Amino acid sequence: MNRYVLALLMATFMFLTGCGLEASLEDLAGLSSPKLPPGIELPKRPVAGVVTDPEKSDFLNTEILVGSHGVADGETILQIVVRLMNSDNTVVAGYVPEYSITNGTGVIKGACTASDNFGVSICSLRSTDSGIKTVRLENTADFHPEKDVVFDAPVKETTTIGSSGGDVQEVSNPRGWRMTATVGTQYDKVVTSKNGYQLRVGPVGSVTE
Repeated sequence: MNRYVLALLMATFMFLTGCGLEASLEDLAGLSSPKLPPGIELPKRPVAGVVTDPEKSDFLNTEILVGSHGVADGETILQIVVRLMNSDNTVVAGYVPEYSITNGTGVIKGACTASDNFGVSICSLRSTDSGIKTVRLENTADFHPEKDVVFDAPVKETTTIGSSGGDVQEVSNPRGWRMTATVGTQYDKVVTSKNGYQLRVGPVGSVTE
């Protein structure tokens, strides 16, 4: 009876272990995939295994993957993916990449997650300035790949207020800021500006852009 129970336990253990191994092989074969930001797909490349020791990693197949453009409002987060991969097609798990900005201004750097079993780390950044920024990986041994990301200027609200003979024009925005100016100044003269908006006042009204 004891031998029967032991045999049953061993068979159950082998079955469960086999399932776990099969699931891992499916992951490596790309039959399952990590969660990625919208617009980003991993390149079709075979994965030879998973490495957890960065000292044994050369990172020579590491890539920076970018999806959509960011919005240069200083608030909206742009997520990019770093795929940490070695020259032998093994991926590096449990590693946090570090990056710098070698081109462009106004970038607010965010954190990167530790890479998962697919070698995938997700990094976040914001920017107050529009344009092209260049991201460079720094702690990937002697290999430092770079990638350009683009931040678009935010679409700004436009409000026009007509004048009915008053001395002061006032314009406000749902975000809470307010500007005032006196009617009668030259239309193409910038009277005041705030938060990237300009208020111009002329005889027929005021305009923000």
